[in-house]
Amino acid sequence: MTPSPRWTQPELDHLDKLAGNVPFPSLLRSMKHKATMEGWPTRTSKAIVMRMQRSGQACRARVGEWTTTNGAGELLGCPGTRVEAWLRRPGIAAILAPDRIGLIRYISRRSWRRLAREMPRVLGGFSADALFSLLEDRDLAEAVAAAHPRPMGDWRVRCIETGQIWASCAAAAKELHVTQAAISGSVRKRHPVVVLGMTFEALRGAGPSVPHQAAPNESIHGSPLAEDGTTQQGAG
Repeated sequence: MTPSPRWTQPELDHLDKLAGNVPFPSLLRSMKHKATMEGWPTRTSKAIVMRMQRSGQACRARVGEWTTTNGAGELLGCPGTRVEAWLRRPGIAAILAPDRIGLIRYISRRSWRRLAREMPRVLGGFSADALFSLLEDRDLAEAVAAAHPRPMGDWRVRCIETGQIWASCAAAAKELHVTQAAISGSVRKRHPVVVLGMTFEALRGAGPSVPHQAAPNESIHGSPLAEDGTTQQGAG
């Protein structure tokens, strides 16, 4: 069996420029087009994947002009499921206009910047640095962070067994020393976190409003704000 030609430096440089920055199908098209233009060997998708894996490069867009929903969550420091929840709202989905390839949805930086300008409340609660990593526009990131310091909606979770409430899945996970995915998985699937024997539920849309009960290491003033900017507290 004839071995594949060795990778040349121009090929590697072009692959490095694309890896993690564009959806994988776009990367394949670009590599094929460039190979035709430059007279490089024609590489199969398997060969390209193997080369990327050996180099520790991402096959999915995480940085650059395109992000996946999980990639955007990583940049912001939140679960990708939160980004996916935004896309279930028609107004947000219309602005972000995700490009679906298989099961993966890709969103351009341009669309994220449009969301920050037209619906900045959606990106509330994230630091300017986190927003800058997503938007790649420092002035816009700082403006959104300053105008909307609290997250959109009610992200509180409650332990069904004890009734204790935390400001978010992340806050509960930190206090209980488990992963955030364990808490959010319990919320979605309504089963207990095995190591805790506790089941969690989201307060948003969970029936009657419930007064905010601060966890031992939280202040009641840290509760999320409602869409109109008021603190979300029930009548008790």
